[in-house]
Amino acid sequence: MRADREHGVVVSSGEMKREFEIGGFDEAVIIVRSPEPHLACWRDVGGWVLQHQAEVDTRLLRGWGLPQATGREWRLGHPDGSVGQVRLMQLDQAGPQADMRPDDQCWDSGGIFDLNVRVGDVATQATALHALHWHGASPPIRWDFGGLIVKEWLTRGPDNVRLALIERIEPPLPASGQPAGFGPVFNSSQIVRDMDAALDFYCGVLGFQRAVSFQTGSLPSAANVIGLPPGLAAQASLDLQIVHPRGLKEGSIEIVSVNGAGGLDLSDSAMLPNFGMALLRLPVRRLSLLADHLTRQGWPLAMPLTRVSLVPHGEVDVLAVRAPEGAWLEFYEAAA
Repeated sequence: MRADREHGVVVSSGEMKREFEIGGFDEAVIIVRSPEPHLACWRDVGGWVLQHQAEVDTRLLRGWGLPQATGREWRLGHPDGSVGQVRLMQLDQAGPQADMRPDDQCWDSGGIFDLNVRVGDVATQATALHALHWHGASPPIRWDFGGLIVKEWLTRGPDNVRLALIERIEPPLPASGQPAGFGPVFNSSQIVRDMDAALDFYCGVLGFQRAVSFQTGSLPSAANVIGLPPGLAAQASLDLQIVHPRGLKEGSIEIVSVNGAGGLDLSDSAMLPNFGMALLRLPVRRLSLLADHLTRQGWPLAMPLTRVSLVPHGEVDVLAVRAPEGAWLEFYEAAA
């Protein structure tokens, strides 16, 4: 990607021109009933550090349509200060709250499904999280992700939050890239029914590029990472598309269609202020032009341009949209 400084135009992959520039997501927000079990996961098991805790800016909550709500937030990050951080939020007077994806299976569509972190030894981390009452869709599974051999454990914990713990097998990560606990969040998945609509939104409307395009074919009749019963797995296949504004695999969004599983559509419940994986935040340059572009595309804003205080960035302008199957995305820029 290059930027034409004179005309303020960003050119992606030699084809798409946008008058704004979106970065990969650098923060995920989780709405929690209580912060303690999440702090135990990220800080005590993952080795992350608590960077900030304070009251939530009520201007943000009003932008979410919660004029009476108040809240507290805890921002956690990897010790090296990398992007891919997590902000916990606990709300009061927010009205009725349920889970974002209530009583779901891995093949049910709607909202934000999980957060992905790299680990050095997935078995060790699974043991530590079992002790905190996290449980997997299956035991850690070794599988071939399009020539990349990984061992992955898809686990669910408090507030129905899911994490994918991924240990690289082949090719191995360099020693400098081996995390001691959890690495930064580098990817987040969404389960969708309509892959074409999702790609049209991310690539057609927002101008993202595909970093990975991978189809499994029929799954083997064996244990699998999403926990489909082995006797039924051969009826299903996975279509995985990883997208990012510049085609990278850090701060990327993975769109997954579980074909043949017949999952439920949970899009309607993936709404603020429900508990769980609430939203992803993406930095933008020239945010007002993104707002204009979305209007021209006929894509409604879930939250109009709103000025809020967002540690560590200070005063920012932020807007939100919902992806076709309910995932909430916030785009922000430092206030002028």
